[in-house]
Amino acid sequence: MVKFMKYNREEATKYATKWALSRNPAYKDYEKWDGDCTNYVSQCVHAGGIPFDHEGNNILKQWYWYSDMNRTPSWTGAEPFYKYLIGNNTDDTQNFGVYAKEVAYNELELGDIVQLIYENDLAYHNMIITDVILEGNYLIDYLICQHTYDLLNYPLSMKQGEKRYIKILGYYES
Repeated sequence: MVKFMKYNREEATKYATKWALSRNPAYKDYEKWDGDCTNYVSQCVHAGGIPFDHEGNNILKQWYWYSDMNRTPSWTGAEPFYKYLIGNNTDDTQNFGVYAKEVAYNELELGDIVQLIYENDLAYHNMIITDVILEGNYLIDYLICQHTYDLLNYPLSMKQGEKRYIKILGYYES
């Protein structure tokens, strides 16, 4: 029987703020190879309880990192990460792994993902939401953490570029 498990937003956020300005030595730092942003965000999502996924019928439908030589492109590449997160929901036969969807700006919560995208809708950067700034019930801004130009609790409104928003809801386990 397949069970739906919730994403632990608090744990993802706790990890994000702990490692925003440094590197977890358990993982490789990809800063010298086009940036570490997706590797870092993948670590945060994994810390939020999303398990490694080996179930897809090809490497682009899987998500894991054991070492630099034993990882998926979706763990370290911005666009493959997006395709994995969103594509994992479309195959009716797949009942394992992350469940995420694109959402509007005002639907984001702690632990959700913001991507910077080119004009052709291809992602080139990932950030994670670490705080929601409200005035009463009115949304003022979000704070993000990122690697590749490391930032800790930085206002999302200050980030330049076209954005895409991804809500992580949880995952399926069998």
